[in-house]
Amino acid sequence: MTGRLVIVTGAPGAGKTTLARALGDLLALPVLAKDDVKEALAEPFPTGDREWSQRLGMAAYSVLFVVAGRILDTGHGLVLESNFRSGISDAPLRDLAARAATVVIVCRTPKARDRYAERAVVGRHRVHIDDAVLAQWNGDDAEFQIDIGTPRLVVDTTDGYAPGLDDISTFARSATVPAVTKREWPANWSERMRGKECPMCSDGRAETAHGSSRILAGQVSDAYLVRNDVGQNGYCVVIWRSRHVADPTELTADEAQRYFAEVLRVGRAVEQHYQPIKMNFEMLGNSLPHLHTHVVPRYLDDGEPGHPAHFMRADLRDEPKIPEQAYTRDVAALRQLLRD
Repeated sequence: MTGRLVIVTGAPGAGKTTLARALGDLLALPVLAKDDVKEALAEPFPTGDREWSQRLGMAAYSVLFVVAGRILDTGHGLVLESNFRSGISDAPLRDLAARAATVVIVCRTPKARDRYAERAVVGRHRVHIDDAVLAQWNGDDAEFQIDIGTPRLVVDTTDGYAPGLDDISTFARSATVPAVTKREWPANWSERMRGKECPMCSDGRAETAHGSSRILAGQVSDAYLVRNDVGQNGYCVVIWRSRHVADPTELTADEAQRYFAEVLRVGRAVEQHYQPIKMNFEMLGNSLPHLHTHVVPRYLDDGEPGHPAHFMRADLRDEPKIPEQAYTRDVAALRQLLRD
């Protein structure tokens, strides 16, 4: 069985890994599991804290999606297993589903948290900080019920499998044509384009926005050095500040000149401070339709030559923060460059 993608997901402790491996044997497909990748990445390094584990988890997801894509691009299939989250994992999974016949299998059981707690007592690989996860998770599995528009089967894993393993295998084999996933714009998109409940408008001229510090208060924009560590040092966002504007085509000639001049000021400061090999300037707004520009420095070792930065199209969850000392230093340096 080749050229098929079987996505097995569910909450921690739901039995998804065991099911994924069983399906891999039955379908003669390799199983690519996020925890296997994360544990392998941790081997060369001493044990760290929760932030260390989260950083390795972020790296593991990057590896997971890239490797899965490479396998599918060769015409082969695989079983892909992790606790993918709805609303976070959708985009990279849809990207994979567009390359091969795809089914999603969701494992569910009300015993998931209890099982996870038992597993934490027994102990797992040192990269998993299970006590911290348990402290934050009440057992609700709603966020793990992904639906990316492909055939989908929910399996009750409370006592064995319901439906049974043979039926699950038959379902996985039923994906015979490449998945066609249709995404729709939100029903209130036209209102959002006009600025209804726009969070960037609500921010005002904030010194700090969503945990990120302002490095430039321009005439028509504010620029922020993003605090989350997305793997691109110096990643900034420049936000148009005035009336609500969704696209740059709505700006007057004078406004456009002022806005793009400030975007370039930020880009030059980032370029001078971080010394990247290339600068990317991206204006998207497909989820938040308020004019803003992603200023993304690129590096020789960022892993995506010839493509946009990986974080712009990947599933990055639990992103760690840039360490306080380094972040404060860089904010001060960029502010100084932008004052000069």
